[in-house]
Amino acid sequence: MSATTAALRALDRARDAYEADGYTVSLEERLPPPFQGFVADAVARRNDEIVVVEVRSADMSDQTRNRLSRLAEIVAAEDGWRVDIVTFEPEESPADPERADIFRRVEEARRVADISPDAAVILTWSAIEGALLRRSRARGLAHARVGSPRPLIRNLNINGLLSDNQAAELDGFAKLRNEVAHGLRSDPPEPQRLDWLARFALAAADEDPATVDSMVEWFREHYATPEDAALFYDKEDGKYVWFGSGPHDAIEVLQAEFETALEADIAEAVKIIERDGYDWARRE
Repeated sequence: MSATTAALRALDRARDAYEADGYTVSLEERLPPPFQGFVADAVARRNDEIVVVEVRSADMSDQTRNRLSRLAEIVAAEDGWRVDIVTFEPEESPADPERADIFRRVEEARRVADISPDAAVILTWSAIEGALLRRSRARGLAHARVGSPRPLIRNLNINGLLSDNQAAELDGFAKLRNEVAHGLRSDPPEPQRLDWLARFALAAADEDPATVDSMVEWFREHYATPEDAALFYDKEDGKYVWFGSGPHDAIEVLQAEFETALEADIAEAVKIIERDGYDWARRE
């Protein structure tokens, strides 16, 4: 029995148990405020009682245990809310995805994109999921496949290996992949979107794709030392620039250095960089 099957069976058993106790159960539900942005594996409701159900392997990492403990504390602060952790025994882990397989699937997706966008979606997602699983295992966050790729995306996002924008983009693409795989109506992805997803898969197979934090850290290391961290507004070009060995426009620098970064992540990183510049300028 694979880890995917084990997780799904654990979730099915939990749902049956809650429903037998009079709960109404929904799966993969996005929670309301104050927990917006969090998608639970399941939510069980009975009268004024709300149970957030999370399904995890019994050999989950200490980092995951700590995160779930923090989540339980936050949820318990709301009247009638609690978190239940449903565990399952892990099976032998499948072999790690090979980098060569990820690259091959990306190339195959690119070759068939014009002929069959649906085939390109399936192949690109296969490469992405393999790359994400590879990254997750390398960081000790997952030892086997989960029942759905969305918890994998969520886990990488929570642990800082995917930005919020990357997680949202991948989550949306996972939904598109499911529509194609299950024969539902779907619109083919735009070529530029498919191209970014392919480049993301390649980057994720080799190294950590750029997140907001990693771009800010890189910029600080290379351009924003205390000696030249003052930020200036160039009236002629209408943009902020850094001086020192420059001038440097933060947007252009990040675009050149991080080719797979999302524009939304670059914009967010630049806001942080500009804020740093104001802080340094006030100190001078």
